[in-house]
Amino acid sequence: MRMQARLSLGLLLAALLLTLPAAVGAKTYTYRVRHVHAVGSCQGLLKVSETEVRYESDYRADTRIWTYSDIKSVNREDLRKLEVRTYETQSTQLGRDKPFVFEFMDGEISDEFFTFMESRVGRAGPPGPPVAPPGGRWEIAAKHQHLFGGCEGTLKITPAALEYVTEHPRDGRMWRYIDIKRFDSPSAYKLTLYTYEDQRLQLGRDKIFRFELKEPLEPKMYEYIRAQMNP
Repeated sequence: MRMQARLSLGLLLAALLLTLPAAVGAKTYTYRVRHVHAVGSCQGLLKVSETEVRYESDYRADTRIWTYSDIKSVNREDLRKLEVRTYETQSTQLGRDKPFVFEFMDGEISDEFFTFMESRVGRAGPPGPPVAPPGGRWEIAAKHQHLFGGCEGTLKITPAALEYVTEHPRDGRMWRYIDIKRFDSPSAYKLTLYTYEDQRLQLGRDKIFRFELKEPLEPKMYEYIRAQMNP
């Protein structure tokens, strides 16, 4: 009888453990969508979680990762069309905030989903310390875009500096954070550094380094760079 009781208790505990992740796991919504451009469109996946919104597409220039504090508003234009208005500026629209319009290809925009997303928009919460890179650095495979062509290498994010390592010695660089004037990441796969290094052929203007990333620049990496530049 004791053996039977122990066996029954073991089975009950196993069943509870199997159901526990589903009960406490973070909620995520994934939809197949069409991103509407000014001309044409592209398709991908819209992934909405407790902490961020992602649009993943084969059209890499449109891939995005937003935290909710990056989003100004969301609007359900109809049951199949969602507008995500971000703080990203449009250079061709006199600096207006950039909207992203998504058409849902499977199903409708439910009240549950829209409320889940709308209630989190603009919610930044108290700023905490930036997440330190595991092992002391993050590494991202990247291509440095030249005026003509480019070279491939690795971008390293460390507590002391940003470093670009490549087999082309003339293109390798290491910038202390105080050597970087500002940086932009117009999409998860693009990073632009504005440095204090002079360009002799550009009348001493600050030098700009544009990188096409082969892996996404995660929000935690972006926030870490920003924190190091503004200690």
